[in-house]
Amino acid sequence: MMTMLFRSALGLAVALLAGCGSGSDAPAPTPAPTPPPASVERDVAPAATDAAITTDLETHFTINPSPASAARGRLFVFFPGTGATPANYRLIVRTAATRGLHSIGLNYPNSLAVASLCNGSADPDCHAKVRNETLLGQDTSQLVTVTPANSIVNRLTKLLAYLHARHPAEGWGQYLTNGQPDWTRIRVAGHSQGGGHAAFIAKQLAVDRAVYFSSPSDWRDGPNQPATWMGSPGATPAVRQYGFTHLRDPLVTITVALGNWQALGLAGFGVPVSVDGAAPPYAGSHQLTTDAAPNPAATTVSPLHGVPVVDAPTLRTAGGAPLFEPVWIHLCFS
Repeated sequence: MMTMLFRSALGLAVALLAGCGSGSDAPAPTPAPTPPPASVERDVAPAATDAAITTDLETHFTINPSPASAARGRLFVFFPGTGATPANYRLIVRTAATRGLHSIGLNYPNSLAVASLCNGSADPDCHAKVRNETLLGQDTSQLVTVTPANSIVNRLTKLLAYLHARHPAEGWGQYLTNGQPDWTRIRVAGHSQGGGHAAFIAKQLAVDRAVYFSSPSDWRDGPNQPATWMGSPGATPAVRQYGFTHLRDPLVTITVALGNWQALGLAGFGVPVSVDGAAPPYAGSHQLTTDAAPNPAATTVSPLHGVPVVDAPTLRTAGGAPLFEPVWIHLCFS
């Protein structure tokens, strides 16, 4: 301790002598700029962000923007499909970070498919009630039980607060305003059921962008038409919404996907366009399709359903990049 105090005193004395004796008018050297924080991948347990979160405890997946790209002040939030977790969608979350977006794969209550729960229901608002309870934790449906703490909004809010508290230099706190997500700076996307949640959020809230992979699937079998909420007025204009699906998807058929996209207003920007052999901007269409074969090594159920965005069935280029990386960049990060 004495040695440290001595060195500190010595340093101060030298500085004072230098300042008094040199008589130099040379400006003080400019401090070196603080380097941006390195891009770090983290798996974060939901319960670590809020002890009241008690279900669906698989980890969230987060990445701050890489230093190679200027942070753009936008957050990308991706919602997995039914029964899946963020670990199944790391590639698109990583792509977001390389494009300058803070990026999150969010785990949430998704063990039951909304489309299956409401199949045959006489309630025209069945799908909306299930999604509303999952989003906010309000008791609006008898088909699911999601508390406010376990809801999507609380999980996202608590995750952002957790990351900001532990890594303040990374900028996660900018996406919270008065303790709630600032949706105007958030881009939502999802696969299958998760894509439906992204669309439902875009209906309720004005988000920066919304992208639907192999989704939404909310369809009323009786009248053979989109779920009622699809055609209702929405907070996010259709110009900021996009869809991408497989032509031979057996779970969310092309008929259902295109019908729902039309109800959401995506057809107002041109006819569906195949990305196979094409390049952005795909004639400006907001409805993109593929007929690509899945990765033959994939063991996932319904690989065609997952081809547009799930890690395992997505093909790679000769260089190892995801085949649809240009599509993801165009849809989500342009």
